[in-house]
Amino acid sequence: MARVVLDNVSKDYRAPGGATVRAVDRLALALAAEELLVLVGPSGSGKSTTLRLIAGLEEVTEGQISIDGAVVNDVEAKDRDIAMVFQHHALYPHLTVAENLGFALKLRKVPSARITTRVREAAAMLGLTAMLDRLPAALSGGERQRVAVGRALVRQPKLFLFDEPLSNLDPPMRAQLRIELAQLHQRLRATMLYVTHDQVEAMTLGDRIAVLHQGRIQQVADPLTLYQRPANLFVAGFIGSPPMNLFRGALARDNGTLQFRELGETQAPPGLVVRLPPALAGALAGFAGKPVVFGLRPEAIGERTVPAGGESVEARVQAAEPLGAETYLHLASAAHTFVARVPPRGRSEIPARMTLSFDMERAHFFDPGTGLAIV
Repeated sequence: MARVVLDNVSKDYRAPGGATVRAVDRLALALAAEELLVLVGPSGSGKSTTLRLIAGLEEVTEGQISIDGAVVNDVEAKDRDIAMVFQHHALYPHLTVAENLGFALKLRKVPSARITTRVREAAAMLGLTAMLDRLPAALSGGERQRVAVGRALVRQPKLFLFDEPLSNLDPPMRAQLRIELAQLHQRLRATMLYVTHDQVEAMTLGDRIAVLHQGRIQQVADPLTLYQRPANLFVAGFIGSPPMNLFRGALARDNGTLQFRELGETQAPPGLVVRLPPALAGALAGFAGKPVVFGLRPEAIGERTVPAGGESVEARVQAAEPLGAETYLHLASAAHTFVARVPPRGRSEIPARMTLSFDMERAHFFDPGTGLAIV
């Protein structure tokens, strides 16, 4: 399996008015052999462009792309030994599943016996054996996408590229195929680069995740590290469902303690005020009197009981989302709205105001100027 390295890769486009638009900006990324790495970010962040640059479907403006140590900037797409699965499965409607699976091998004049063997192997892996004689019109959307994956699989390439292959499917089928893709990677130990805008999909699939925004990498890490230690405000607000709650304010000293105060104390009603535990206060001592952004995950906000290192906070309840195993409370302080993930309860049990606990041992703080994490 291939190792892929992007060395300060950039891609510029010429806009209709003549201005230059940079879609990918000095992207540096290494994809290890047998790794499944996910590129995630909002629409327009440069994910699909990066994939097309690696595949050879777009020319690099600056930087180098290497596969297994060989620079491939000037290598034609057909000679890079890469298989790509797109958002649209694009099957040949007049060919059977078996013929669609083996079509690329037939073009390469691979012997018929070998094509048959590879098609059967891929069909067995993807649960398509009973459908080999069917036309695409007789398949469901999920089955067609399995055929698209199988078409890449039979080629046995160095590298698999996936460009949002599940985005056209309904949620249950999407969830099912997500697990099947993860299992397929474990079985093949193939090198895969997977693009999605869905951060839940990224967290489910990736050995590592690269978060992109405006053509630049914000952070590359395993899913748990991204969730627990986001590098900046963008990652904190993008990764997680619901995302991290972010409160803008400042740190201030009060009777020997360090407090976070929501947007100062000039508001009516008074803004949210929480004390920092000693270890956190020590780490942030140099930021006393300065503006900060305070972040807290929804599961770190609880009801009534205040954990060690926690703070009690009053908030208005705007709405509740009972989801069975848990409930999301949509709350409001003086200047911010935020979400708490709490044990299950019905809407009729939710009061207009609640006393909540903030687990400050799990708090994050960011510099509002640079957006970078402080702690």
